[in-house]
Amino acid sequence: MLAHCVNHECSAPVHSFSEGRLFQFEVVSISVSASDDVGEISDEKPHKQNVQFWLCGSCAASMTLRLEPARGVKLIPLGSEFEKDLASGPSGQPAAASS
Repeated sequence: MLAHCVNHECSAPVHSFSEGRLFQFEVVSISVSASDDVGEISDEKPHKQNVQFWLCGSCAASMTLRLEPARGVKLIPLGSEFEKDLASGPSGQPAAASS
């Protein structure tokens, strides 16, 4: 259960999801074999998990979130070059909305 704003400098408590912005990311994790044996067969399947984060209204007015596979969730200021990258696809066209 979400308890507070994901921004560590804010940490406002969640009273209602009607204020702020709720983010959901699908995280896929895989296990890495401890062995360097190339011939070893792995029967492990990727583990998918949906994770949610909430930005309070004040923080959502100036920031968004970005999921970086190696670093996790990052706060991105709205209007920054990073935020513009989120809004455009690989060809610079707007990214398709996901449902």
